[in-house]
Amino acid sequence: MVLGAGPAAVSVARGLAAAGFAPELHEPDPDAARRLGDLLRQAGVPFPLSCDAGSPLGAALVAEALEEEPLADRRAHLARILAEAEGDVPVWTTLPPPVPAGAIGFRPATPAHLRPLVEIAPGPGVSAAQVDSALALARAMGRQPVSAPGDRASVAMRLSVCLADAAEDLLFEGAIPHELDEAMVAAGWDLGVFEAQDLIGLASLRDPARPRPISDRMVEEGRLGKSAGVGWYRYPGGGGAVIDPLVEDLVREEAWFAGVPQRSFGPEAMLARLRAALRAEVAAVLEEGATAAEIDLVARAGLGFVEGCGLMRWLQES
Repeated sequence: MVLGAGPAAVSVARGLAAAGFAPELHEPDPDAARRLGDLLRQAGVPFPLSCDAGSPLGAALVAEALEEEPLADRRAHLARILAEAEGDVPVWTTLPPPVPAGAIGFRPATPAHLRPLVEIAPGPGVSAAQVDSALALARAMGRQPVSAPGDRASVAMRLSVCLADAAEDLLFEGAIPHELDEAMVAAGWDLGVFEAQDLIGLASLRDPARPRPISDRMVEEGRLGKSAGVGWYRYPGGGGAVIDPLVEDLVREEAWFAGVPQRSFGPEAMLARLRAALRAEVAAVLEEGATAAEIDLVARAGLGFVEGCGLMRWLQES
């Protein structure tokens, strides 16, 4: 049983099918269920879909992935599932930490079709054997699993947030979105940060506890990403990214409102700022016990740094 109708739910369902399960999708919101049903039919994906909250009874595994719902509602759904699930049936959730007792955080990196990383983060009361089973099943689903803490932000989450924050700061000071993306791709990233956000969906990246004025305004104006046809780029006919000059106007307006002085950035200056931000965050996670090998794995499989030298070596460049 997979509860949800967004990209994460479909990604989990596809992986479970590849591992030999027969996933059933459940979505309590009628509009979201209808949209997903249309997409599944267009894609020729034969997953059963029900417009309800579903029951975990009889399921071999339950995964909560209601990523478009408020966190409080998602936690209520998960509490019901944990109370109703039978015996030792694994209960997964894509919720951010803290992971509730008895559940296992199963957080695929996004965009899921490009980033194979998945974090396995146990909540209180989850045994080592249950974690090992989740790691093995993630491999069978074709993912690259890593263990992550259930009670706090993981290495992947921290580096991803750091990168997004640094990119937003650069925009405020005068950087142009598509030029930053181009500089990142030239430096060894599979996608620039803004094109990646368009594929993930900007609404899913919003965090009320961490406002980003430019990104938040994008969402308020309906610039939700590729699925909506417009985000940081335009996607005419659902095709590839096309530069949208209106985004630059929006960015400059927000910088003016905030009173941030403007300057010009070349590729190396933008990359230097990203490196500086990531260096500081990497130093912090190393201090807390992460290893350089773990950081390189997370960067490659979860953040899209595909350059052969690895992120740790890239950060040492001037």
